[in-house]
Amino acid sequence: MMQLSVRLVPIDHTTLVITLTGELDRTTRPVLASFLDPVPKSPLTHVLVAAGDLWFCDLSGIERLALTHRALRAKGGHLAVAGARPPLRRLIALMGEQADAAIPVFATMAEALAAAGVAAYRPAGPARRHLPRLRTVQPAPRRPR
Repeated sequence: MMQLSVRLVPIDHTTLVITLTGELDRTTRPVLASFLDPVPKSPLTHVLVAAGDLWFCDLSGIERLALTHRALRAKGGHLAVAGARPPLRRLIALMGEQADAAIPVFATMAEALAAAGVAAYRPAGPARRHLPRLRTVQPAPRRPR
């Protein structure tokens, strides 16, 4: 079963970083759409997609990103993709040849943030995880037979 994980990191009131992990296709597109649908009505003007952990993306996923990109361009901003793997960069380039405004692609998130006008940003480290604490269970006392 294909899965998509979406993590939102607001940078300021106009810039949002979305980290995608997994696979983006027609079955997982609604997951991404649920996060991107409110963007055009919000004060956000720049959405930066961290795609380094996006293992697969088909045309329907790119179309969803392009829809948000067009809405943000109308507001004077853009959606950009950072850290994309070569197949995704190629797919975006092919889509850009057919579109009036291609989705910008950056090698690193730092470049994408600079293009969005963000001067300084420190990404949060990985979430701290812990193992559950196991308690010792005493064996039940034996009953005499």
